[in-house]
Amino acid sequence: MWIGLLLAAGSGFAQTFQIDYRRAMRTQDTAKVRKVLAAWQRKEPQNPDLFVARFNYLLRKAYRVEVSTSQATGRGVAIQQKDGKPAGSINEGYEPQLLEAARATLREGIQLAPERLDMRFGLAKTYELTHEPDREVAVLAATLADHKASGKPWRWSEGKALPAPETVFLPESLEEYMLPYWQANTPADAEVARRLAELINQYYPESSLGPFNLGMYYSLQQQPDKARCFSRPTAAAPTTGRLSNLTRLAINTNRKAEAQQYLASLQKLLAGRPAAADLGKEVRKMK
Repeated sequence: MWIGLLLAAGSGFAQTFQIDYRRAMRTQDTAKVRKVLAAWQRKEPQNPDLFVARFNYLLRKAYRVEVSTSQATGRGVAIQQKDGKPAGSINEGYEPQLLEAARATLREGIQLAPERLDMRFGLAKTYELTHEPDREVAVLAATLADHKASGKPWRWSEGKALPAPETVFLPESLEEYMLPYWQANTPADAEVARRLAELINQYYPESSLGPFNLGMYYSLQQQPDKARCFSRPTAAAPTTGRLSNLTRLAINTNRKAEAQQYLASLQKLLAGRPAAADLGKEVRKMK
């Protein structure tokens, strides 16, 4: 599905344009969107949020849903007949030229305002959506390297400060980028998650999320000694995904008491109960 970057009210012109833009996007009034963007371009051609708005418009326009009689590929969803036989698939995709135009718009905005992390993250997300992990990781790695070289503080939508301290917000955001790859549960996807965990370790060594996710990676590689070496408790919020990973890590490294502790916490979360049911079977088999 299409993604939208944050847009907040700024100057008088920007506030008016953003209100009109949101209204037109919500009603899918394409002609009105184009009119607002053209007027915004004339009045505030250097406003970074103009580039965000243009990106959102182009990305939505590029989005496609394809229903096919062929089998699902990649992360497509299979369609089954009532008797369970395959009937086809539904795949999400993007029209290449429009998608590249959306990416080019963000790159232009990043050149104008290199400290705008929302645009950098948006660009990386487009590569996740098209299943191009090497390019996604490259964007995130360049983002962190550029930030270290500049020494300037990150900015979010409308040039405001990040929603949380950098040492918290960046590691947690990078961990969110790992989640689709952990969920895909293939060796190739695990390698992508490892590379992202290593970025946390490199740029935010004080965060527990880098070692935690590296511990998860090595536990999946059946290297329990290395997993124990990297793994350490995380003080981050106990989300369903994180508690599932902690439980899995404890199972893979044969730490039953810890596995039971994390499983109990997972069971307390409504969204975590399905995962807890599956993991509970494995915990009960532990000696």
